[in-house]
Amino acid sequence: MKSIRHAVVMLPLLVFNGPTSVAVAQTYPLECAQRDVEVVTQLEQYGEAQAVPGEILGEAFFRLQHAREACSHGRVVVGLAVYDSIFKTSLAGKIQATR
Repeated sequence: MKSIRHAVVMLPLLVFNGPTSVAVAQTYPLECAQRDVEVVTQLEQYGEAQAVPGEILGEAFFRLQHAREACSHGRVVVGLAVYDSIFKTSLAGKIQATR
């Protein structure tokens, strides 16, 4: 479970740590960045509580990557819709009660 959590946390560092980091950081839409933090925080909480099976978190992580890609290409509405869909499709009905 920790490997998924670390992958979710490390991806933004990889995106903003390359040779074009200044340009990427300046053009990434604020709305997307805010939503990303919200979604990553929720995914981490579910992972730590083991409230969602690992394969479902993996699916949510891949959807997160799609949202980031859309936002980084200026498709903010699409990116935000993908962020929203993570909890409406990938995690819908899959969250278990925490202990």
